[in-house]
Amino acid sequence: MIVHWVAAVLTARAPAVVAVLAPDPTPTPSGKGFDFERISPDPAAVPRPDLFYKLANAALFLGVISAVAGLAAGAIAFGIGPIFGAHIISDRGKSMMWKAGLVAIVVGSATTIIGFLLNNI
Repeated sequence: MIVHWVAAVLTARAPAVVAVLAPDPTPTPSGKGFDFERISPDPAAVPRPDLFYKLANAALFLGVISAVAGLAAGAIAFGIGPIFGAHIISDRGKSMMWKAGLVAIVVGSATTIIGFLLNNI
């Protein structure tokens, strides 16, 4: 019972305490603030940047191989399903093919997007 009373009192009085203790959101015009103009990525500061690109290209290769394997498996299921009268397998193979195509597009564009962001920001 006392726990409920304490929780109610704290809930009612907490916003007033936070408003008093909160810092003023307006910055001081002293000129000693953080200079956001000097922030930019520096590829030379990264140790062994070639390792990052090797890992990214290896992940790209594995992703594309997986997407092609999914596309091939979907095509096989789409082609064999009606032969055995399993139209559900055929439908799943068809959806597997377009999902694998979307995965291939996403995986293939990831390295390009990362390279663009590293070089143009």
